[in-house]
Amino acid sequence: MDAEQRSVFQGIVYYYRENMVNCRYQVTLKDAVDGALLQQALDAARAKAPYYFQKPVWEKKLLHLEPSDAPCPVRQGSAKPEFPDENGFTVALSYEGKVVYFDWFHFMADGRGIAPFMTMVLQFYCNLRYGTAFEGRILVTDPPYDIEDILAKYPESQVANDMQRPVVQTFEETPTCCRVRLEKAGLVDAALRCGVKPFSTLTALLCKAVRAYLDKDEVLYSYSTDARDALGAPNALYNCVASFQRRLPLTADAPLAEVAVGVDADLKANLAPEKKIFRIAEQMGWVYRVYQQKASLSIKKRIFQMGEYISGFPADFWVSYLGDPFIPPSPELTRYIEDFQTWVPADGASIGLEATSLHGVITLCIKNKVPRPGFAEALRAAFEAEGIRVLEAVELGEDLT
Repeated sequence: MDAEQRSVFQGIVYYYRENMVNCRYQVTLKDAVDGALLQQALDAARAKAPYYFQKPVWEKKLLHLEPSDAPCPVRQGSAKPEFPDENGFTVALSYEGKVVYFDWFHFMADGRGIAPFMTMVLQFYCNLRYGTAFEGRILVTDPPYDIEDILAKYPESQVANDMQRPVVQTFEETPTCCRVRLEKAGLVDAALRCGVKPFSTLTALLCKAVRAYLDKDEVLYSYSTDARDALGAPNALYNCVASFQRRLPLTADAPLAEVAVGVDADLKANLAPEKKIFRIAEQMGWVYRVYQQKASLSIKKRIFQMGEYISGFPADFWVSYLGDPFIPPSPELTRYIEDFQTWVPADGASIGLEATSLHGVITLCIKNKVPRPGFAEALRAAFEAEGIRVLEAVELGEDLT
């Protein structure tokens, strides 16, 4: 990809700044955080991870990224930053008590994109605090994929959208947060009984809970998949998520196995590389075409939002399963970590759910824009009905981050 194409790609990235979505990883360590040591760890990791420390630069109405040598201070407190920050960065670190917060701009890196950097910072911190001997490898990202080439290969992905397509009406109230924790072994056992993947079982149970909570006979859900393999970019640090959607008619007494088998079949079909590439073309083609228009960013933002709805993007809920949040996986590192949570806005859905696994516990961090209580208990009921032990189901209140 030549310099002009790279500039266009990065322009698309920063166009998304107008639709800002910040993600947060919240890591609880076994001891109170030493801010000075965390700053040293961040500086050491920065030297091995230049991708995360670039700033946006305008040039002839295009935005591209340039390396920045500006400082990146570790902040004290839990307040979320604005991106880009005062130094132009789209990542930030802060801490309070035993918790370290990793914040980042979602389009610059998805969960798998930020995980190697987060892992390295925590490893270097443990080296300084506990005398461990982790070695951090240099993080080099694969080149950006060529969206023009993908669109040329799949022109049918850009067929005009049907303006009459029914679109689910999502709730848009101020989000509230809830958190549910369950034993991973119980979910795995339920998946074995159904003969499907644990993620399929989890999604089926979420569908049953959402159906009861929203009192709907049909649930529309979305889920994300990692498209790095399909894009031929296994070491990509930038966002490589392909999102799929499925409409599911559902009765109150539908057996879990019946629901899970359908969810699993849909998931397996969409894991095919060609399906992922086609979906990337659908998702990014619209953004690319909007970006090329000669219009102000405010108008482009409105056109992009229209495109999301026309394409049927909104859903009752979306779910993302990160699993082990650390790359590379490290049992030794997790000895120093008590808890992990990830919080992402529920954009494009009434309810957004992020799932991670640590110490044999699956943690669901949920942002809910539906103006009614009871979702945590609806989840508890769905899980416990299948013999899955729920360790926590708590409403945390309004999202103030």
